Amino acid sequence: MHFDKALKLIKQSKTIAVVGHVRPDGDTVGSALTLKMGFEAMGKAVDVFIDETDGEIPKYFSYISGFNAINPKPAERYDLLIIIDSSDEKRIGKYTKLRDKTAAVLVIDHHLDNQVKADLAVINTDAASCGEILYDFFTENNIEITKEIATALFTSISSDTGCFLFPNTTAHTHFVASELLKKDIDRETILYYNFRVYDPKSINGLLRVLKEIKFVNGGRIAITYLDYRLVKKLNFDNDERHKLQKYAIDANGVRASIFITENEPGSFHISLRSHGEVNVANVAKIFGGGGHKNASGAIIQGKYKEIIKNIINEVEKAIEGAE
Repeated sequence: MHFDKALKLIKQSKTIAVVGHVRPDGDTVGSALTLKMGFEAMGKAVDVFIDETDGEIPKYFSYISGFNAINPKPAERYDLLIIIDSSDEKRIGKYTKLRDKTAAVLVIDHHLDNQVKADLAVINTDAASCGEILYDFFTENNIEITKEIATALFTSISSDTGCFLFPNTTAHTHFVASELLKKDIDRETILYYNFRVYDPKSINGLLRVLKEIKFVNGGRIAITYLDYRLVKKLNFDNDERHKLQKYAIDANGVRASIFITENEPGSFHISLRSHGEVNVANVAKIFGGGGHKNASGAIIQGKYKEIIKNIINEVEKAIEGAE
């Protein structure tokens, strides 16, 4: 995975910009802040940037050291730009402009079909998260994993495995998690904020979502659709909407779910989830998106009736291909 080349690139860089993707999750935030803490301990100046234009960074990640330092005023120049947890350059939003301020670009990712141009790419599609890759990178290169870094890494790994429930969870994932727990991290706080806590204001929205779920393809596909009017009325942020997906994919008999939110009139965010060998990453790719085999998404412009018809057709093919 070019760990040796990546370390050489990092060592020769004095100033580093780390960029995560829009609508950030625990893997993006945890991995980006891991890089900041780890490389600052090596004497580097590290700035972390995450575009908030399409959704704020969830404030509950503030338990991770360095959270309040995200998105400083960019420096005039950086020696190295690290793009973390993004398979498509569009996913890093306005911070693509940092390329013009940077001498070299390093990509660290675990998604399928990474399309980001870089001088060096460290990609492991077998890893459940970028946090898992960073754990291996840090341990192989004798970079100390402090309690604070372990907290960020555990956030990353638990987030992208759905608290170790998703099919991407491997024996190595569990091994890494167990090693991080030895750092005396506050596992209860991490899991509470990532998987249990909810805003009481979202209850009415949850009831509406449960009421709106529709099942097709003999109950094997669950569909949830929140139109623009409803999105505005419910006032859901991206993180709250993300948490609601489980009620569709976890229904008994469902092989894949389609969760659609109309964030702007005629602009639809499509979130796909699946079980087992049903590959929704291939479905998302057809519509200009991407992601993981069992968790992917895309943004599509058009009319809802046409969009949902086409997506259902492709998801049905994915289910048939897995049988």
